[in-house]
Parts: sequence; C-alpha cells; structure tokens
Amino acid sequence: MYLSGNRYKVIRRLGEGGYGCVYLAEDQVLHKTWAIKEIGDEDNASYAAIKAEIGVLSKVSHPGIVRITDAFRSCRRAYIVMDYIKGMNLKQVMQSGKKLSDKVIFRWGEEICDAVSYLHGMEPAVILRDIKPQNIMVRPDGHIVLIDFGAAFKHVRGSDDGGEYSFGSRGYVSPEQLNDGRADVRSDIYAIGKVLDYISGKDKPFGFSFIIKRCIMKKPELRYKRVSSVRRSLVLLSHAGAIALTSAIILMAGCIFLTLERDKTEDGISNARAEQSYEQGLMCFYELDDYEATLRYLDAVPEGLYPEKEYYKALAGELAGGNEAEKIDDTLSDFEEYNESHVKQQDTDRYLRNNFCMAKAYISKGDARGYEKAFDIMSRTLLVCRGEEGLCEMPVRYESDALKVLINILVLEGREEKAARADKYRSAIRYIDELISMPEIAGDSEYVIAKRMDEAALLTEIQEYKEAISIYDDTERDYPLSPKIKYFAHLSLLLQQNAKKSEVAALWDMISRVDGIESDSNFKVMEERVESYIG
Repeated sequence: MYLSGNRYKVIRRLGEGGYGCVYLAEDQVLHKTWAIKEIGDEDNASYAAIKAEIGVLSKVSHPGIVRITDAFRSCRRAYIVMDYIKGMNLKQVMQSGKKLSDKVIFRWGEEICDAVSYLHGMEPAVILRDIKPQNIMVRPDGHIVLIDFGAAFKHVRGSDDGGEYSFGSRGYVSPEQLNDGRADVRSDIYAIGKVLDYISGKDKPFGFSFIIKRCIMKKPELRYKRVSSVRRSLVLLSHAGAIALTSAIILMAGCIFLTLERDKTEDGISNARAEQSYEQGLMCFYELDDYEATLRYLDAVPEGLYPEKEYYKALAGELAGGNEAEKIDDTLSDFEEYNESHVKQQDTDRYLRNNFCMAKAYISKGDARGYEKAFDIMSRTLLVCRGEEGLCEMPVRYESDALKVLINILVLEGREEKAARADKYRSAIRYIDELISMPEIAGDSEYVIAKRMDEAALLTEIQEYKEAISIYDDTERDYPLSPKIKYFAHLSLLLQQNAKKSEVAALWDMISRVDGIESDSNFKVMEERVESYIG
C-alpha cells in the first residue's frame, strides 16, 4: 500500500483513533521512516485550513513535541506526516503494571506542561483539545513526547464526526467542551490535570492531589490560568523534600489542607462553594504569597465553618501589611494555644493540619526563633503520628511528611548557625535514615537514592568526606545498576576539595566511558564544571 502516489510505502498500521488510522511508512524519496496519521475526509477549503495550521506547527522546535513535516490528500482523505517516535504511550505504560516513582511522575508532569506551554505560546496559540495518555509517548530514554494534533486540526476544519466529545476524549474532555464545544488554554489544563491523576494512581505523591484538583475545577476561571503555573507548582512540590528549599516547604505545608469539613453552612451556601473559597484562599496564601487574594477568598467563607479561618486571615493581613515579626508571633502563639486546647482531642486530623500550617508560618519568618518554634511543633506532630500521645486517632499518613519538614528545618538551622551546623546536620541525617526505612518509602529506590545523596551532601558540607564517600560506596553496592551515582558524587567531592587537575581529568575520562552516561541529565552540567575547572 502506497500513499501520496508512490511517495510513502506503508509498512504497517501503528494504531487507530477517533480521527483515523496511523501508519508506519517509508519515504521512497528521502529513505526515512515516518508516522503518517489519517485525519478524515476533507474538502478543498478545510484542507487549506489544515495546511495553514501545519504551517504553524512545522515551526515547532521542542524535544517534547513531535515534528510535523508534510501534509497531503489522497482519495479525499487528509494525512499528516510526522516523526516516528519509538516507545510506548502513557496508557500502555500504565497498563503494563509498572509502579512509577514519585520522581518519574513529577518529571513527566513537568515535561507535559513544558510542551503544552510551548504550543500555547505560539502565534497563533495551538490549543490541543485532546490531551490524553494515548497521545503522549514515552521514548526509550524515558522522556515525554506529544504526538497527536488531530483535535486541533478538526477544530480548524470545524466539524465533529462523532466517537469523540467536542474534539476531546471521554474522561479527559473539559466540561465547557462538552457543553458548547468552546476550548481555550484552560481546557488543555483540565486535560493535563486528568492525565496527572491517571499516571499518579491511588498512592499519589504528597500534595499532588492539590494541583490536580485545581486543574480540573468545573469552572474554567477557577483553574490555573497558564500551563506554566501548573509546571511551577509541580517543580516546587517535587522539591518539597529537598535540601534548603524554603519556598517548597511553604507550598508543602499549604498542600496539606485538602480534607475539609463537608457540613452545610448556616447561611445556606453550598458545601462545594464554601470549600472552594477556602481552598482558593489557602492556595493564594501558601503558593502565590498573594495575601490580599487570601483575604478576599476567606471573606467568602461563612463564619463558624472553619474556626481556624480567623487565624489565617490575621496572618494574611499581617504579612500583606508588612507588620513586625512580634505581631505575627502573637497570632501564631494564640493559634497554637487554640489548637492544643480545643482541637487536639476532638479532631486529630485537623489538629495535625493546623500544626503544619503554623510550622510553615514560623519557617517563613526566616529567623532562629521561627525555626525553633517550627521544630517544636513538628516534633509534637511526629509523636502524634507515631501514637505516642495517646490519641485514639492516629493518621500515620502524615508521619513521612513530618519527617520531611523536620529535616528541612534542621538544614535551614544548620545553614544559619555555623557553630551548630555539624550537630544540626547529624540530626537531619538521622531523620533521613528514619524516613527511608519506612515501608512505603523503602520500596521507591529512586527516592531512597536521592535521600542518601542528601546525606552525603550534608556530610560533605561539614567536611566529613570519608563518611560521605562511604555512603556513595554503599549506594553503589545496594543499587549496582546506577554507577553514575558513585562517579558523579566522587567527582563533586574532588571539585569541592580542590583536587589536582590531573586527578579530576582522569576520573572524568573514566566517567565518560560508562555506557549510556551521556544521556544522564547531570552529564552536561558536570562536563561544564570539569572543563571550567581544568581550564
């Protein structure tokens, strides 16, 4: 079978979607292999519109977006020619039953957002309208590629053949597309949220549900306004357990406020509306540092529904007005007393969420007393999570989150207090050991490796080089398929210790010979560091 005369020889059919078949074909002129997608019956006018759209897409230069090279008509059917991407689509990956690590979930989410944001930024903007797992490929190197623009072309053509929903697919199409067919940037954001929900499964990374929930708000005006904002949230959240990222700690604490009371309000406002206003207010406070918006949203929440609301409003007002730290301390002190005396014995889950909130506020002050108070609050939180406070309800799901915050506090204190740095870092390392020994954490090898590297980095900062190297060696022993961990870590140590240039060059030569290491994201960074060091 040939297409476009004798230009493209069809090798086999790759798949079939709502808009037509996709074929693997060999270009008889260029002697290259392409994927050719059939996008339906087209008259001259609609085909001309599609050609114009392809003219826009042919300018795309992004590693996460398939390259479109040609379009043609054959027997009244329109076809587009694009790069053939090897690998599996996200649906196939998920159906394989392989458990994805949090690191992979975050990376794929960020790459999807990066690609879609690029398309939205084109002139004119390209709205995909049909983002779904089947349209997202995972290359053999593990990176994401968007491969299907069929819905965008159908929009240009201005028709809908059925089998899909207003240019979108069941389960991923936005409400506004279902209602009247209209779609904009926020419609793609809705679909991104659904994809994130799909790939993260039931055991979502900490705080992930918060981002998803905002993406898939029924009303478009309540969603993120730009895909870049979704990506920013993912980046911040993915670093919530990393060393010394204060802004990520702030987001992490805010993301805990996901479970809200669902009782009817006294003045008749619906549960959903009240909950939505409350969540939007907290999001503006923790993620956006928009305290004026926080106050506006919280003002829409009925009195008495969330007693903590007044403390949040007070903190938002004080921060927005640039008030002195002492006034913020007074508000937090009152909040803490209320939480201990009124909430602790009544609602353990709410008590812990309030503790995370207060710890975040103390950390954001950035002073020694704030770190001390935050540490004290999170230490009590950890005790409750471990059932050491005698409460009847023990939400152990917060235990790992509490450990992560405690680790970050200790690192922040260590950076501020040079004299106490060694003791603080040692304590942080002990908490890291507790964290990675937890059953739900220990099974995630990539996360465990990352935390071991954090331990080694802390030891390096306090000049415990032999112990740091020991951790690298242990990690190499426990995870023999990751030699790059040991090599890159050793190279970093040599650079930090001002080793001889010849020693650095010899190690780099050995690193460069490791099979496949050039595909590692750290390779180019280390290469630049070595070249600069050697001169």
